[in-house]
Amino acid sequence: MDILITAGGTSEKIDNVRSITNHSTGRLGKIIGEAFLAQGHHVTYVTTAQAVRPNEQQALTLLEIETTKDLESTLIRLFEEKNYDAIIHSMAVSDFTTETAFSEEQFIQQLAEKLMIDSSTSMSDLEQTLKTVMNEVGQTSQNQKKIPSNTDRLLLFLKKNPKIIAMLREKQPQAIIVGFKLLVAVSEEELITVGQGILEKNHCDFVLANDLTKITQDQHDGLLIAADGNLQKAHTKAEIAQLIRKNIEEKWRNNR
Repeated sequence: MDILITAGGTSEKIDNVRSITNHSTGRLGKIIGEAFLAQGHHVTYVTTAQAVRPNEQQALTLLEIETTKDLESTLIRLFEEKNYDAIIHSMAVSDFTTETAFSEEQFIQQLAEKLMIDSSTSMSDLEQTLKTVMNEVGQTSQNQKKIPSNTDRLLLFLKKNPKIIAMLREKQPQAIIVGFKLLVAVSEEELITVGQGILEKNHCDFVLANDLTKITQDQHDGLLIAADGNLQKAHTKAEIAQLIRKNIEEKWRNNR
């Protein structure tokens, strides 16, 4: 089988020396990749510089990305080159990317210039002016290679990233798709409900739902939710990896 795995966590640049990222280490993705490699499958592994990854070997293709935009363009290129038997999207993708950044002084100055209007302005007009200003400020290019640190506050404007998982079924209709959803301190019922919502919305075959409070160095509780409603539990990263591998292999054989 040709397997595509995304793992690790994307970073979004603030300037040339700073970025916003998450705490994903890629450990689970690494173990999943190794589980498929051990069975003789070819794995294309898309990851980030800070994440762990499987050891280099003949059946492994390693690709490194940084931002969500990098990930999107890399996947589109890969999808144009090949049809994958399965896609395991375990990467922690940043929900937002930096649009621009301002020091407190710069923002106040630009806002004040725009708001020097007659005091009789109605509330609705003022709200519209504020929205216009925010839009203009957000579209201001951040050209500084390193933003000066001589300000008490740094204002970051963030804009929503595209949902990578939303394009997988459209681009690879034949693939078995596994999505991931991480929540924090929720009941199992909520974990299942949210996982099923991700599965249905993005037309996945499986979703691995997990709770951050139940992940430690030795423990990783995961719930694999299938499109047919079947639920399977695992309690370590190795168990999750084998659970995903076995379900994908079984579904792939049945689809042939």
